[in-house]
Amino acid sequence: MVERLQPAPDCVELVMEFPDDEAPKPGQFYMLSTGDGRDTYLPRPLSFYRTFSPRRMSFLFRVVGPGTQALAALKPRDRLQAMGPLGRGFPVPDQPIRAVLVGGGVGVPPLWSLGRALLERGAKVTALIGARTRSGLLGQAELQALGLEVRTATDDGTRGHRGPVTELLPGLDADQVFACGPEPMLRAVQAFAASRPLPDTYLALEAAMACGYGVCLGCAVERAKPDPELGPYGTYARVCREGPVFRWDEVKF
Repeated sequence: MVERLQPAPDCVELVMEFPDDEAPKPGQFYMLSTGDGRDTYLPRPLSFYRTFSPRRMSFLFRVVGPGTQALAALKPRDRLQAMGPLGRGFPVPDQPIRAVLVGGGVGVPPLWSLGRALLERGAKVTALIGARTRSGLLGQAELQALGLEVRTATDDGTRGHRGPVTELLPGLDADQVFACGPEPMLRAVQAFAASRPLPDTYLALEAAMACGYGVCLGCAVERAKPDPELGPYGTYARVCREGPVFRWDEVKF
């Protein structure tokens, strides 16, 4: 680990230097742990945030328990174990589109690389960022530095729109919507897509994981339509393998 940043009182951004070139797709994640006795037994699944070079990228997370506390305690030159990239990322279209990115709290990290990839393909991109209060808004300056239009919303009205960030969606024209954040926000995006209909809407789910590659089945979510080819296992999808990105009509909350 080469740098530790603190963009909010309860959030930490760790900048890592990998031994080899990495090429994760927007929306994929890594399993991170300190691996030195300070961490808990299980690693933590974290979407990568910003990329600075093929070997250098960052991870942004909220400190909520012993696992993230151990990660947050790392200092420059400390070693960090990372397994990845894992999972299914966002589908990035080759042609220019009108895209809307919706992020709530620490759901913002995967939207940075997605926004950059969309801009490189000539897309017009608007990012909607929400939080409970202004101190919880993450990534606004970083997304604006990419060239995205950024609109904000806070539950208490301390910055931007007063109310849920999803209330900003009806006023925008979009070919595709991409979202990552807490479950209530994703349910609202799902309902918005169903009302249009807007089939090209994708949700990046968050889930507790033990392995990260589909063996433990601890991150299963219910499919909207069971897959008969998978028999009794077709009722559920694994966030770490079939996800974390799903089309809005693929899963139930």
